[in-house]
Amino acid sequence: MRWSQAIGLAIIACGLLASAYQSFGADPPATRPDMSDPDVVKWWAHCDTADGRRFLTDGGLFLESRYLPNVPVPEKTLPPQAPERLLQSTTDHEFALADLDRKGGQYEAPGSIRLNHKYIDLLRESPVKANWRFRAKGPNDPVLIVDGDKVVGVMMPMKS
Repeated sequence: MRWSQAIGLAIIACGLLASAYQSFGADPPATRPDMSDPDVVKWWAHCDTADGRRFLTDGGLFLESRYLPNVPVPEKTLPPQAPERLLQSTTDHEFALADLDRKGGQYEAPGSIRLNHKYIDLLRESPVKANWRFRAKGPNDPVLIVDGDKVVGVMMPMKS
């Protein structure tokens, strides 16, 4: 009887050690955002461009997926023509995150361009370190998102 109890305890101990070993160094499970929250970006499609980059979109923001490493790629695929055209939008001035003024539920950029706070907050909280800059033309034109010297996304401003 004692022999079987010792074997049982050894099996339990091995199971606990194996479980502890598997979870050692593992990242904590990611929490899923509350999709009913209006401040959460709801990614619904992706697009693969001719230059090999993959972008995700929610309809108002189009961002290279490498800046969103914890976001699953949506199943819906968009053709690349329109997004590629947006990435080449004409602009006439540039600004940085530091140039944005928070005003209620939005940020105001130079040139009276109003940007949705959830997009700016998302960029600020990205786990990928980036040197975010923005290029724009007018308050109703697409705003290019730039990292270094490369356009990595586009966001639509809030209507004036």
